[in-house]
Amino acid sequence: MTSAKQNLLAAELQRYFGETCPALVERWQEAIVGKPPAILRELARDLQELEAATNETNRELSAIQIAVFEDEESAEAVLDHAFASLEHLEELAEAMMRRMDELKGLK
Repeated sequence: MTSAKQNLLAAELQRYFGETCPALVERWQEAIVGKPPAILRELARDLQELEAATNETNRELSAIQIAVFEDEESAEAVLDHAFASLEHLEELAEAMMRRMDELKGLK
């Protein structure tokens, strides 16, 4: 079961970094042009939240490496935590993209 979860996690990471991140960068570049400082500060706060979630996901992914090699029994629980962190990260990224799409029309 652990290897199936590892493969699923690898696929989700590939999707996040291969699809979500490039789409987020594209929207970010479009959304910030010509926006007033108040909106840029709001986006900066959102970016800090995304950064914190990214750091948490990185910690969870590091824990997987340790668990898989040292304690395979706990690897299942660690994988579940990593999935939850990645899901939270994806939700934050999608919320940011929606917000940036809304901001495209504002000057």
